[in-house]
Amino acid sequence: MASGFYRSYFGALVLLVLGLLVYLWGHVKTMRQGEELTQLRAKRQTLIRQQDRLKAEVAGLVRSSRIREIASKELGMVFPSDPPRNLYLKPVITRK
Repeated sequence: MASGFYRSYFGALVLLVLGLLVYLWGHVKTMRQGEELTQLRAKRQTLIRQQDRLKAEVAGLVRSSRIREIASKELGMVFPSDPPRNLYLKPVITRK
């Protein structure tokens, strides 16, 4: 009779320890996920700042005045003064 009591006591103790281990495992996993989430948020903010800087840089590089300046100074290009010769223009008809 006493061995049945000890057996049930030991079984309850084993279940308690297993329950505590499962709880601890879940808690540790949750804490790791929280730390990972914090790191990912910081990385996201860094990437957003970098994206904003790159957008500003692209806007500066796309300016037409800058493109015109590079084309004229570095490439020696000029704007044409005459209309294109390979383009058909419909003659203007004036009514009398």
